[in-house]
Amino acid sequence: MARQRETPDVSVPVLEKPVTADDIELPILTDPAGESATGLTDKQLAVIQAELTSLTRELTDALLDSAMRDMEAALFETVSNRLRDELPTLIERVLRDNLKPVD
Repeated sequence: MARQRETPDVSVPVLEKPVTADDIELPILTDPAGESATGLTDKQLAVIQAELTSLTRELTDALLDSAMRDMEAALFETVSNRLRDELPTLIERVLRDNLKPVD
């Protein structure tokens, strides 16, 4: 018999209204005329963007790798537990079916 897995009572936030650009205030890096509001050149901004993109991808990869290892461990434990619980019954049933006394 399979065990029922207990799920913790976790409240998951749900986005009910989309966030639009008008709802938040973001710092403006460049003005409409193309000049940098921060005093950085376009090349400096491109370097910063590339570094942020690279670091974000590295962090995402690391987090996904960690999540996959956690899921693999959880699945391994679930399969091991089910085998431990169900295998003896399966073996007993097969033995009983095949080792019946001959009439």
